[in-house]
Amino acid sequence: MERQLALEILLKYQNNHSYLNITLNHYFQQYPLTQTQKNFITRVVYGTVTYQLYLDFIIKQNITGRIKSFERMLLMMSLYQMIYMDAIPQYAIINEAVNLAKQKGKRTANFINAALRKLTHYQLSFDGLDDIERLSIETSHPLWLVKLYMKQYGKETAIEILNANNTIPKQSARVNTLLTTVDNILQIEGFSSCAISMDGVYYDGAIVNTDVYKQGLITIQDESSQLVARLLHPHKEDYVLDMCASPGGKTTHLAALMNNQGVIEAYDLYEHKIKLIDQLCQRLHITNIHTHCYDSTKLLEIYHEETFDKILLDAPCSGLGVIKRKPEIKYHDSHNLDELQEIQQKLLENAYPILKKGGNMVYSTCTLNKKENEKQIQAFLSRHPDMKIKEERTILPTISDGFYMCLLEKELK
Repeated sequence: MERQLALEILLKYQNNHSYLNITLNHYFQQYPLTQTQKNFITRVVYGTVTYQLYLDFIIKQNITGRIKSFERMLLMMSLYQMIYMDAIPQYAIINEAVNLAKQKGKRTANFINAALRKLTHYQLSFDGLDDIERLSIETSHPLWLVKLYMKQYGKETAIEILNANNTIPKQSARVNTLLTTVDNILQIEGFSSCAISMDGVYYDGAIVNTDVYKQGLITIQDESSQLVARLLHPHKEDYVLDMCASPGGKTTHLAALMNNQGVIEAYDLYEHKIKLIDQLCQRLHITNIHTHCYDSTKLLEIYHEETFDKILLDAPCSGLGVIKRKPEIKYHDSHNLDELQEIQQKLLENAYPILKKGGNMVYSTCTLNKKENEKQIQAFLSRHPDMKIKEERTILPTISDGFYMCLLEKELK
């Protein structure tokens, strides 16, 4: 059953470019699965997509003739298990794949059987490829992304990023300091300290199944993301704007740092995402967040100049820093980057006039593309010379989730 569901999820991803986490959650809610089964499905799905280019390269070099999309995905899924899941005997992987192939008929089953037996002794050659093309295949990243990392970070760091993107991320949560302390959570079996966040903990297992999660004592949030709210240094009397609040992790972190006092105006473009923030606030016992469904590129229509003490702009971005959690991101069309940069610029231009003189703003993204980060901020500063950088930080996926954050201050003059 596990492999059947994994294959269905991968085919949905292939045909509809669906987000893996959303599709996985849908299936996990639909079928009565044990945690072990869920873990297996998750590993196979994410692993196959992570190494998609590499697996397909091996298949093309070793299997001749036309391969249908169903067959190719089944081969990739099975080949991933052969290469990266050593505990499973190869004969078992082949038998399970052949059984899945039978739903398409005897010819498909025979083809899968023969192909996988050949792939148990696959040949691999990079003849004819230059160094960057080979790196693209070996790390299973599209060529445009390898070139982007090389250009912006240099060869050595680029290789480190590419390899880090293929690692399995740690499961992190942020402690709700309105209700408990990090030390209290660390007393519970399975929890350990985060590497870079003083508010975070790692957990070896499914966080949502823990009692402390159900009680609102912790909430799931990537570790690097937990640094953003602290960088803004909100005070309990502040009037704060969160321009792109969904899914609410940073927003509720601001509330905790403000001791559930002051006021946070939290905006998002979609009503269903606003409901998620409201539900999160309820679970975490937070009352100082006011949610609004509205386009934050048009906030000047609502607020007067110099309204807010602090502004958080966690901008929509290409997500290139969180590929290890969302491997499908690296296969997105690179042409979308320009459109995202335009939206980021509009958001920054709406934030500037409604920030008080002497006020602070944090601009953050979960991407490593410098055109969305450092260069976006430099262009913003050139238009508004009274804005100054107070602190700027890039976290690479070699350390935690890839993230960029910049603290800006508006001069008093």
